[in-house]
This record gives sequence, C-alpha cells and structure tokens, in this order.
Amino acid sequence: MNQQARYHFTCFEQLPCHLYNNNNNFIFCSSACIQKYGSPYTRSPDFLTCVHNLPNQCSPDPCHKEGTVKCEDLKGDFYCECKRGWQGKTCEKDIDECRTQNGGCNQLCLNKLGSYRCSCYSGYTLKDSKTCEDIDECAASADICGEAHCKNLISSYECLCDAGYKYDDVRKTCQDINECEEKLCEQTCVNSPGTYTCHCDGRGGVKLSRDMNTCENIIPCVPFAVGKSIKSLYLGRMFSGTPVIRLRFKRKQLTRLVAEFDFRTFDPEGILFFAGGHQDSTWVVLALRKGRLELQLKYNGIGRVTSSGPLINHGMWQMISVEELERSLVIKVNRDAVMKIAVSGDLFTLDKGLYQLNLTVGGIPFKTKDLVLPINPRLDGCMRAWNWLNGEDTTIQETIKMNEKMQCFAVAGRGSFYPGRGFAVFNLTYMQPSSGNETKTSWEIELNAAIQPATDTGVLFALVTEEASVPFSLSLIDYHSTKKLKQQFIIVAVENTVVSRLAINLCDKKEHSVDILLKRDHLSLRVDGIAGESELSISELEDSLSILESSLQSTVKTYVGGLPDVPVTSTPVTASYHGCMTVKLSSKALDLDEALYKHSDITSHSCPPVEAGQ
Repeated sequence: MNQQARYHFTCFEQLPCHLYNNNNNFIFCSSACIQKYGSPYTRSPDFLTCVHNLPNQCSPDPCHKEGTVKCEDLKGDFYCECKRGWQGKTCEKDIDECRTQNGGCNQLCLNKLGSYRCSCYSGYTLKDSKTCEDIDECAASADICGEAHCKNLISSYECLCDAGYKYDDVRKTCQDINECEEKLCEQTCVNSPGTYTCHCDGRGGVKLSRDMNTCENIIPCVPFAVGKSIKSLYLGRMFSGTPVIRLRFKRKQLTRLVAEFDFRTFDPEGILFFAGGHQDSTWVVLALRKGRLELQLKYNGIGRVTSSGPLINHGMWQMISVEELERSLVIKVNRDAVMKIAVSGDLFTLDKGLYQLNLTVGGIPFKTKDLVLPINPRLDGCMRAWNWLNGEDTTIQETIKMNEKMQCFAVAGRGSFYPGRGFAVFNLTYMQPSSGNETKTSWEIELNAAIQPATDTGVLFALVTEEASVPFSLSLIDYHSTKKLKQQFIIVAVENTVVSRLAINLCDKKEHSVDILLKRDHLSLRVDGIAGESELSISELEDSLSILESSLQSTVKTYVGGLPDVPVTSTPVTASYHGCMTVKLSSKALDLDEALYKHSDITSHSCPPVEAGQ
C-alpha cells in the first residue's frame, strides 16, 4: 500500500479516522481520534477500525452509593444517574425539599437524606402525608383523666373536676378543695365534699347576705304597729308570775276595798289582782279562767271560789270594778253586777294600831298552789285608768311612763307576738304506746302554725336534745343552701339537713297556714294548702326520720320562736322569729303561758297589727 495512499474508515465510536500505511504496514489512527479519546489506540483485527484501549470508568464506581441509580461508562468519562432527592456529579448532594414551600407540609417538614417527610406538632396527627389534624385525646384514651372529666383542646386536652374539686395529676383523681382554708366566710365556714357553706349566728340578729359569704342585719320587711301606750299597764311582763305592781295601804280608820280599772285581753286565764293580808289571813283574788272572771276568797281560814259573768277575753276594753261593802263583795263589768258574794270579815287587818292592806297587780304574794283553786297566774292583759281605794296613783303612772316594758301595745289583736329575740320552751312528749302495746311505741308530730312574719328569717318551731343537737326544726329562710340562691322559703330540717321546703313570699303582710305531719315513715309540709318539695331521696328521707325517731326516744325540749345556745352549724337557721304566730300541736293550741320559760318580750296572747299604709 502506497505511503501516500489514504483510506477512509470509521472508528469504533463512529467518528472519522484516517489510517496511514507505513513501511512496516502498521496502521496508525488519525490525530483526530487521539485528540478525542486519547492514547493509546490499537488496531482492530480487520485493520478497519481504531479501538480505544481505556479501562471502564465505572469500575470502581465513582458515584455516591446512596444517591445513585446507576453509573454509565463514557469511555474516558462516566455518568451518574441520581436517585430522586439527590444531585451533583456523583449524586453526592442531598436535595433539601423543605426549603421550597415547606415541602408542601401543613406543619413541620423534616428533610432526610434523599427524601423528606411531613410531621405535626404535639397533639396533632397526619391525616394524609402532608396535612395535620387535631388528636382527640379524650376519645383516643377513655381513662386518660381517671375519675375526672376529659375536655379536648386544640393540640391538647385537660382534665376537669366538678366545682369544689381540683385534679391530682399523679393519682388521676379529683380532690376536694377545702374552701374554708381560704377564709371566704365572714363568720363560720363548714367545708363539705365539693362545696362549703357559710353560717351567720342568727342570735346576733344577722343572716347571710346575697354573696352567701358575708353577714348582714336581719331587717323587718313588714312593719308592725308596736307603739306602746304610756297610760297602760301590761300585766304579763313577769313570766315568773310575780306581781308587776305591789302596793301597801295603811289607814288609821277601817277602810273598804274599792278597785276600778279598764281591762283588755285575749288571754283566757291569769290573775288580775290580789288584795288582803298574808297567805293565811283574809284576802281576795280576782282572776280570769276560761275567759270569765273568777273571784277567790279566804275569810277566817275558809276558802271559796266564785265565777260568773260574760266572756271578757275578746280583746275589747271594758270597765271592771270590785267593791267591798259591809258584808259582801260586788264585782261589776261595764257597771253591770256579775257577782255579789257574802263575806264575814274585813280585808283590812289591824296591825300596830293601823289598818293595813296589801295589793298586788298581775300576780299574788305567795305561791299559786296555796290558792283556793290553783291557777296559772300569767295574764297577757292590759290595764288602764285604774283607781285603787279612790286614791291618786301618780307614782305608778310615772314609773310606767319611764319603763316601756311595763306598757301595753296601743293596738293589739289575737295571736302571739315574737319580737325577734328570745323563745318559749316546753317539755312535751311525742312518743306514745302503739295500739295498747306498752312495749312498742309510735310517734307523731302534727303541727299547725298560723304565721304573719315581719322578717324572712327565723325559727318557728324546733326540738332540741340535751346534747344541743336540733333533730327537727321548722324555719323561715331567705336562701336555698345547695343552689346558693336568694329566695324566701319555709323549710323543714332534720339536724342541719333540709328535708323539705316551699318557696313563698314571706313579706306579703298576709297570714300563712303551715302544716307539718311527721311519722316514722312519713313527712309532709304544706303551706296554704300547697305541698312542699322534698329535698331528699326516699332512702335519704328514711335515714333522716330514723335520726329524728332516735332523738325522740331520749329527752327533747320543744322550742317555739327561737333556739337556745346551740352550735350555729347544728341547724340551717338560728335566728329568732319576728312576727305574729299561733301554734297548734295535734289540733290543740299551744299556750305560751304554760311554757317552762318564755322570754318576757314575747306576748303570749296578743299581737300588734301591721302598720296601716305601709
């Protein structure tokens, strides 16, 4: 082959190469191939192509293992095919997808080598691969709060206890809050599960105010006409039955008794006056029994009792006179003689040269058991325009004028008046044998109270044990203790638990009839014919009645209009009643004159009216 002869072939890579024939017939590739692919080249067996003799560029693999799909040998170079999420010559660089629009994540984007993932804040979960939604922890785990209530929140939850309790994270329980430690009450605080109650000592004339924590004065909501008459003498001021007036007359000459006065009462029994000497001498007592005048006499050791005339306990003023004649006593009502009694002796007795007479009003100077016929001396009556032995009485009148407690109400009607202080106490028995069986007992409290309150707070009726507990009470109160709601109620309570109540307007100036019936298996409250609402379940009521029955089997005292010194927390109301009231037990009127004790400001048989025009 001629040295100058030139042949045109194609190299392995399909690029044009020129082969030259030298003297040794050795084929050389063109410089173009050498420039392109480097050296060396070898001649192909058929001498028609130039073969590149470089090693495989993908061995060893130059590509980043984690980021490469495959390596491609480019005969002198290589190409790394990157996986998704990688880049770079050797696919060694991770692509941070979170840098672009947060990777499309709704909340958190977390970059990973060659990838990324979406995540959520605490309290959220992925709804799909990118969107977060709130986790309802309460639904996901039923006991997550233990005994508390679970409330789902956005991204969280909270455990809630009822009012008055706080949540214990460790025990997952609701613990009672002792509100009394926070000193929320002005006076006495009692903590109870979930709540607390404040108590004001009603005997101090206060009650709970609207905030249920502080105390305020009990102020009358109905005004009574309690004005007194300075010209009148109240005979019932001394509950002991001792006289309210004591007089001693001394005369040089023998004198006859003359007594005149105006008198008013609703009381059926009691003593008007005594005149005479001492217990074993000659004397007379003018009294009232069953509403009629009664004269007891003792002359020369011989006693007599005479009763006659009309009923005079109707509350109207009437003139009464007693006149001692030579051998008789004449008693007149409104100038009409109703009794004329023959006597043999004189009321004035001679002592140390003087004729003397003792006169007492509203009582006698000795014990009533020593009368000819014993009588309850207490008389809720009023006397005016009196005239004893035709003499002037300026001293007594001045004394009465200075002492309001000796004066009568200017106007009075039937009933008993409770001034908001004090009480009357009785020794009554409620346990009785069952149907002739002396070993078994039954009990019953049937009570009717006709009330016309002046205030909305006070004890009407209560039983008190020797231990100062109050197993039963009927009261007026101006709030609902459990609901802490200001409203006027009549309530029945066993100890400090209200068992029945009825909402009522206690300041309407009207008289209300309250009926209570209590038995071993029954309790009812009715006010003006309307039934009260029970505050207890059947089993709770049974427990309360059992407590009451147990107390009745021991010694209890009956209190009307107020309470003695019992703990302020022993019963819902401790304030004394203010207003008019008459009480019947088993249909029989309870006479305050028969009490073991009665506060002197409580009038047993008279009550002033509500002020007109108020």
